[in-house]
Amino acid sequence: MLDKNNKKIYQMLKISKSVLKAEKMMNKSLNYYREEILDEGAYILSNNIKEKLITFGVKNTNQIGKELVEVLRNNGFLFHTLDKMSHGGRAIDVDLINPLTGKVMTGSSSGSCVNILLGINDFALGTDGGGSVIGPAMSTNLYGIMAKGLGLKGSENKISTDNIIFTSGIGVISHNYNLCVDVIKSLVPINVYHNEELEDKNIKIAIPKKNSIILPTGKDIREELEDTINQLKNTVEFIEKDFSKIYNRKDAISLCEEIFSEGIDMIMTLEGPVDLLGIGDSVLGNLGHVGRILQDNSGKYLLKVANMINSTSVTIPINELGMGILLIGKEGLESGSIAISLGNIIKDKIFLSSLFERYFINSYLREEQGYI
Repeated sequence: MLDKNNKKIYQMLKISKSVLKAEKMMNKSLNYYREEILDEGAYILSNNIKEKLITFGVKNTNQIGKELVEVLRNNGFLFHTLDKMSHGGRAIDVDLINPLTGKVMTGSSSGSCVNILLGINDFALGTDGGGSVIGPAMSTNLYGIMAKGLGLKGSENKISTDNIIFTSGIGVISHNYNLCVDVIKSLVPINVYHNEELEDKNIKIAIPKKNSIILPTGKDIREELEDTINQLKNTVEFIEKDFSKIYNRKDAISLCEEIFSEGIDMIMTLEGPVDLLGIGDSVLGNLGHVGRILQDNSGKYLLKVANMINSTSVTIPINELGMGILLIGKEGLESGSIAISLGNIIKDKIFLSSLFERYFINSYLREEQGYI
């Protein structure tokens, strides 16, 4: 048995198991892994550089610059894997199963989220065109920050399946919100504000009015947001809007632009369950009535346009399968800082199942007890 008081032993156990798991998932959820992190981790612990070994993966795309990875490595994070992305950046990944839901995995940062749930990495850098950071994170009950509004983005223009020109945003996905924030702070000079500081900023947040949008579960988004609204009502001002046209991406973009043009700072929704009761993929959505039904029941709404309006967007998982609160802030460092700060407040009132922690995030603590 291991000495439970020896934190360094447990850190090396964690990283050793992560490498073993990476080997098993080679050419499945990842395309490459670095065994060198074992040596790097031992060096960090033996020289007391950090108490915790934090590993990360990078989506296997040329839209994430090598300089970002080097910045993170220089901040003591261990670069571990190149993560598989869905073919062609598709919104679902038919090659992977979501370890949490047992359904087809959401894309296109699909491998990144799978690797976090399997205990291979603590966080990942992904790219988001039409929801490819926020969507996979939400589908796996992970935290996500899509940081295009902070200036983190790819270098090439692309065209979506519905003929919208966009540049991919870059974001962070993790099982720990504070870790997401630390990673963003390593890359961009943001501020994280306390309640009192936010109260002085007179922040206005648009939310769906009742009966304007019904989730695939049959519940009203406005009613599902009630607890979060009550949590923030002394900090921000809420303004109700008709969200009934956010199924269509172009209409959703128009709504967001209209809201921001009115001087409203932020948009908040609750979305999901992502790709559980339907499949949010525009390829399927264009294949007749059945495909349209599947897409409409995917639980994906404004997460599909967050990048296309150059926002900073934050998703906070709630204690419901594949669902999360989505905060969308305007482009710019200040607005992005506010979105991230509000997410920091919201996350303190949401507690995920201890089973989720045991089966996924802390799975390295489980002793292997095979027959042989």
